[in-house]
Amino acid sequence: MERVLKAFGRSIVSQLHPKMLGLLVLPFVVSLLFWILTAWLVWSPLTDWLAAAIFDGWLSGVYGWAQGAGLGGIRDWIPALIALLLVVPASWVTAVAIVAIFAMPLVMRFLATRDYPSVARRGTGSPLPGIWNLLLAIPLFAIGYLLTLPLWLIPPLALVVPWFWWSWLTARVMRLDSLVEFAAPDERRALEQRYRREYLLLAMVVSALNLIPPLFLVTPVLSALAFGHYSLARLDERRAAPLPQAANP
Repeated sequence: MERVLKAFGRSIVSQLHPKMLGLLVLPFVVSLLFWILTAWLVWSPLTDWLAAAIFDGWLSGVYGWAQGAGLGGIRDWIPALIALLLVVPASWVTAVAIVAIFAMPLVMRFLATRDYPSVARRGTGSPLPGIWNLLLAIPLFAIGYLLTLPLWLIPPLALVVPWFWWSWLTARVMRLDSLVEFAAPDERRALEQRYRREYLLLAMVVSALNLIPPLFLVTPVLSALAFGHYSLARLDERRAAPLPQAANP
């Protein structure tokens, strides 16, 4: 836990650097464009389809009863609520993907130059491993998120369930992206395996900011900084550790 909190604290300090503050513009602009396009192209068709699917189909009898009870407005706000539950994570996934592909390399080079100059680059400069990992993670996130939507009906879980999935996606994507350029493949696999739980814990600490508007605009870049600090520190420790002595014949 101490290593996780240290990485999180250092990420906040790094976030205040002018270069990293400037990097916040990227996910903010992406999220803004996402919401504009959603409102213009997707929102009305999606809510109309949901209303027809729900209240003209398997809940038609319930809707008739609701109209008689003066609750006909549920045809408007229930589809809107469901659409919001689908659109908000899509916006988060888009921001994480943009940061992982475009911002993470800048974050890692910034941290390596300022805070970890002794950590040599032994990984690949190719973005393909990160992109492939992202393409695998997004469908798993979407399936898990949709399957656990009914749990939102239990009041405490309405906050816990999305927090868990945001954290899972962040850990899955950023632990690889924070290592792929600096760690050799065997180093990366060893660190991911050894610190898997701490990576998830770090993601849960950072993703908790999503529950506090408007801090969710900071979370993608701050997550990249936190994972960068954590991964480079663990990699530096691993390389500095003495090699095991060979047994005497």
